Amino acid sequence: MFALSFQFPARRYHATPWGRAVNEAEVAWPPEPWRLLRALIAAHWRKGDHSDESAESLQQLIQVLARTLPVYELPTGGIHAHTRHYMPIGVLDKTAGREKTALVFDAFARLPKDKPLTVAWPDVTLDHQLFRYATDLASSVGYLGRAESWTECTALEEWNGVPNCVPLDQAMQGHPIRLLAPLSVAEYREARDHLVAGLRPKSKAVQKKILRTLPERLVDALTLDTADYQAQGWSRPPASREAIYSMKPEAALGVKSRNTSQRQTQQQRELPTVARFLVAGRPLPRVEDSIKIGELMRLAALSKFGWENKRPKAPWQISGRDKECRPLKDPQHAHAFWLPEDADGDGWIDHISVFISGGMDLNVQRALDRITRLWMPGTHDSEDSGPDVAAADQWRLALEGFGKPADFAGSAPIFGTSTRWRSTTPFLASGHLKPAGYPKEARRLLKMRGIYQEGTEIRAKGEIEVGSTTRRPVHFHRFRSRGGEKQFDAEGTSLHIAFPSPIEGPLAFGYGSHFGLGLFVPDDGDGDQD
Repeated sequence: MFALSFQFPARRYHATPWGRAVNEAEVAWPPEPWRLLRALIAAHWRKGDHSDESAESLQQLIQVLARTLPVYELPTGGIHAHTRHYMPIGVLDKTAGREKTALVFDAFARLPKDKPLTVAWPDVTLDHQLFRYATDLASSVGYLGRAESWTECTALEEWNGVPNCVPLDQAMQGHPIRLLAPLSVAEYREARDHLVAGLRPKSKAVQKKILRTLPERLVDALTLDTADYQAQGWSRPPASREAIYSMKPEAALGVKSRNTSQRQTQQQRELPTVARFLVAGRPLPRVEDSIKIGELMRLAALSKFGWENKRPKAPWQISGRDKECRPLKDPQHAHAFWLPEDADGDGWIDHISVFISGGMDLNVQRALDRITRLWMPGTHDSEDSGPDVAAADQWRLALEGFGKPADFAGSAPIFGTSTRWRSTTPFLASGHLKPAGYPKEARRLLKMRGIYQEGTEIRAKGEIEVGSTTRRPVHFHRFRSRGGEKQFDAEGTSLHIAFPSPIEGPLAFGYGSHFGLGLFVPDDGDGDQD
């Protein structure tokens, strides 16, 4: 057998999966077979002996490793983390009087200390000379993925570990993942012949450019830069294939190792209550369509759990329904709020936050982490739909992270702490509006939530600030699209609320508040924000 063992001295592994943008904050975990072989090739050209004998050894090693898929023993306890940077883009923001910036995500796997990542080819046996060459090559691999992923790589002839991520045909229980793997030499030759035959009707100039991405030797195809493939429009390198693996849950990023029961109890108390997503697309959704976007976000989360007999299989925290699929009647509203945000105040939804007051367990976190796109019903059948869908009908999402409201208060006004709050979307009565009007209805609902304070002042106003303009409630979408939920108030209003003592957001109540209606932000204009 043959194996490679990787240690990460900085305990960080940075790598973006093929076909994903950096700002989607995804991590290629585990390192794909395609990436591993390219790392060996890069080590050969950066630090190896470039003689004919060495080049022949490289070709032989790559051919042998490409014949079969490896298995992985991944370190458990890895965390999917990221940092955010606001990078200047060289354009002056005249209104702010400073240079504009763009939000850039740097996603990485935070790995446990002194736990190696081992990749093994059980069916591969190298002769003494080729193993010695592979050993020298492995010792020259200084990083894996991006250059920040410092690594110490060792070649092994024997390995007695237990894999926790294997090709799907090995029938190990776990969840399926897709990894990019190289074709074997024979498979690549066949695929190349088929692709070259299809080039004949094209012009010679076009053929020449595409042929540069179809070299005759497999090792040369693996050597090409990713930009070379992308420039010719390849959705995937022609010398690669998608391999389906089965990964045990404890090997996935974000799953913490088991510890004592006391430590588990502490972790349960510290479950995150917020998942915040960045929204990308042109144009972004309007604030006036908040309830539509909130509903789409819930549907996206439900889809990660699936349906059975047309009933969602998602837990009640996500579905908002009991075991009989009836809407929950919980005055504390402990199930999820799907809250679209206009964080920069320009009138467009740029973030979506999911808030579950009781906390998000690992099952919920994993489901939310897999949401990468929203689309309007009727425009997509799946997240894998192609680029022919209108940009106005779909938006990409990037998970900023999980945490508590205070963790996001600096960039998300809805999670601020204040005594004074104002409507950012219309407040609607949850039943028949009484003659006393909206202030009394708001008091009733605040008391049901247990957050009403004696001496609270509530004023109804007719306008809502949206960007640099003001809008009336009738300008907002104020109806649920499905569910058969009765709605007695079709008008709505804007509220300004002053509490005697500060409260922490999010503050959302009234009809449709789980989907973005009845949402409040600290009222900076009136001061008293803490």
